[in-house]
Amino acid sequence: MIKTIWKHILNQLIPSQTNRLIKYIMIKHLITLIILTTSVFSNTDNMIKSVLIFNLTDEISEIEILNIDNKLTTFEPLNDFLINQDAYKIERWSKHATKDDKYNNINFYKVYRVFFKTEDYNQLLKIKNEFEKISYIDRVEFDYHRKAYYTPNDPQFNSQWYLEEIQSDIAWDLWNINNGELPGNQSIILASVDSGVNWQHPDLVSNVWQNLGEDADGDGHTIEYINGQWVLDPGDLNGYDDDNWDNNMSTFIDDLIGWDVSATTYGDNDPDVPNNGSWAHGTHVAGLLAATTNNNQGISSTAFNCSMMSVKCTGNNQDPGYIYNGYDGILYAAKAGYYAQGFSIINCSWGGLGYNFFEQEMINMCAEEYNALIFGAAGNDNVEQAHYPSSYHNVISVTALGQNNAWNGWATYHETVDLASPGEGIRSCVNNGNLYSSWSGTSMASPVAASVAGLMKSIHPNWNSKQLETMIIATANPIIYSVNSQNNIQGKLGSGRVDALTAITTPLFPKIELAETDLIIQNSSNQEINPGEIVELTAILYNNDAWGDAINPNLSFECSSNDINIINNNIDLDNINAGEAGINFEPFIVEFNESIIPANYECNLNFISNIESYIKYSTSIPIQFEVNENPILYGDLNQDSVIDILDIIISINIIIEEIEASEYQGIAADINQDGMINVQDIILMINSILN
Repeated sequence: MIKTIWKHILNQLIPSQTNRLIKYIMIKHLITLIILTTSVFSNTDNMIKSVLIFNLTDEISEIEILNIDNKLTTFEPLNDFLINQDAYKIERWSKHATKDDKYNNINFYKVYRVFFKTEDYNQLLKIKNEFEKISYIDRVEFDYHRKAYYTPNDPQFNSQWYLEEIQSDIAWDLWNINNGELPGNQSIILASVDSGVNWQHPDLVSNVWQNLGEDADGDGHTIEYINGQWVLDPGDLNGYDDDNWDNNMSTFIDDLIGWDVSATTYGDNDPDVPNNGSWAHGTHVAGLLAATTNNNQGISSTAFNCSMMSVKCTGNNQDPGYIYNGYDGILYAAKAGYYAQGFSIINCSWGGLGYNFFEQEMINMCAEEYNALIFGAAGNDNVEQAHYPSSYHNVISVTALGQNNAWNGWATYHETVDLASPGEGIRSCVNNGNLYSSWSGTSMASPVAASVAGLMKSIHPNWNSKQLETMIIATANPIIYSVNSQNNIQGKLGSGRVDALTAITTPLFPKIELAETDLIIQNSSNQEINPGEIVELTAILYNNDAWGDAINPNLSFECSSNDINIINNNIDLDNINAGEAGINFEPFIVEFNESIIPANYECNLNFISNIESYIKYSTSIPIQFEVNENPILYGDLNQDSVIDILDIIISINIIIEEIEASEYQGIAADINQDGMINVQDIILMINSILN
């Protein structure tokens, strides 16, 4: 009863956690950014040695681009510098960013890509260094090749082995399919941000995302079957940007099913691909994301009945093995999904080496401002290395496995990898009339995992992108580390192999934060922690109301210092429901040894709950202790906080050298602080007692 009353009081008293959450997220992002920045090495082979990316300071408005004769821009100081450095072309880095696309003081509308005649890294580095000195330039970054990751495989496979391995087939049993209840949901968008998609493919067309905001004729669809082929609905091709979510009527005109960001100034509305095998990468990815399932045609996808958006990022006259406008594609997919349904799942089966600040911030904006959940292929390089965009914060990095959870030594591994997923001999759609083919690569592993997220969203429509990210990673099966015991890959294939059944059936985790701590210092007169003292620690924990309940929670406490002892470092708590608070009514007893050096010490309060087999929620909360020097109470030689006859006796014995004073006694006995212990100090001690 007492606990119930206390919990009620606590829940009434705990203030909003909004500010604390914001600070926590900012610190987390800053730490991640520092780790990535310090760990990434320069890879000049992957660098485009003739291109730099920069943005202007807030003081400079947008510039007009000319690219004629000796006039690259209308901003003369910038134009003069670029011409002197043999620049020959300038363009906006993201032609689809608007003036409202601002994140962390970066206006992506004012980020530019500039091309130089040099092909020499050292010369480009020199230009970059000079560029960074200019007062109206905020930041300058290198640009990198971003390559599509796949390995076409000639042998044909008769089944999609991975669906059973990740338990998609069992997960579907949660729906009554025979009675027309289909897994997935057409309102859930999975975007293939890639080289384009042969969207008329018979196993894709039924799940193609149809942008009803552009349904000009109001017939409820934006594609039609006419004269034996699927085409964009002629009744919707009115030459207007009907949904106009970017407040610019000249952009995204008639984007009925997606967008080709690589074409012309703003792109065009048909993200289809040339009909040959070398352009099939985006189509293969799209099939894994959202091929129509249970339609007597071809293959299945885990997402079953979700929508597939095509975003084409490579022009028809460019090498289809590379992605040239990937970040513009991510931005379109994020914003189009956000304004259509409030959410999109984006797959990026491409990337390369080299960290770029603008790329990271674009990812952050799409994830945090437009609710996008982004997956990225980790790479096929059989090395331990960071890879981008997959290693960026706010991207779920996916590496590849073969059958039976085997990592077969060709896929990239790294501490930034979040998940492992099947990626060998993966059957999916292709164009050029071949319909289907089996390929291998992290390009396949990433959309396999992203499709699981689509199924999760369909059964948990209220889960946001952070919750989906948390749960798909937390429910991955760590059996991969038992199967693959090589020391060099331990902890670097992510949390485990993605598992569709476990991901959709595991209740949402809680989100625990420290609301307050209560410290009681035993027998302390100054309310400071001093050497030799004992502290009782009680923690008040708050469970975010947007997350799940904390089931069977447990608290433990640990300190790395050998001079700090925890008497009872393991305490069970009552369940903490979402939006409520919990407290360890049994306090932790923390002893600070006499020999501890006064300083600040950090310990960890470890919270664990929702344990089910290998699945668990855990978080570690740092707790700071400030240990101060013992205060001196002059005359109190035996440190019992009282000056009495016993202290006089000790002082006399020190004077007549019957006992040797400790360091503390040598200070406390010298009451007049004249550097000597003598009868004058005893007189002052007697006066203190008498008064």
